[in-house]
Amino acid sequence: MPDTHPNPPRTAHRETTKVALYACEPDPDVVRGMLAAAATVAAGHGWTIVDEGTISDGCLLTQAPQSRPGWDRVRALAQQSRINLVVVPARGHIGFTQAVWEAEQRFLRRHGVCVASVEPLLDAVLTGALV
Repeated sequence: MPDTHPNPPRTAHRETTKVALYACEPDPDVVRGMLAAAATVAAGHGWTIVDEGTISDGCLLTQAPQSRPGWDRVRALAQQSRINLVVVPARGHIGFTQAVWEAEQRFLRRHGVCVASVEPLLDAVLTGALV
């Protein structure tokens, strides 16, 4: 089962949830909207977006994540222990197929990083109910 905890567990070493926002979409206006929605969700939960943690790739979701420069930056943040959560519009932004999603999920988990999708909360964000 995918790891999609909306509130990742906190440990004694993690006083705040450090997040990166990530979206993959060829249309820059759509990407801005997706990242704004993700930022709203992060702010609503009290999560801290790390410096250089708002990341996007201007390509289709079907492009392999490891061929995307933005996703490489997310992976680097995970490896450097700078984040403990990635917020995405939907899990397909990480991996379009189940096998790719699971491989990226395993990578993130090895580095102590969870994933939260704003998809279940998107209607509330767009209507202004979640601030």
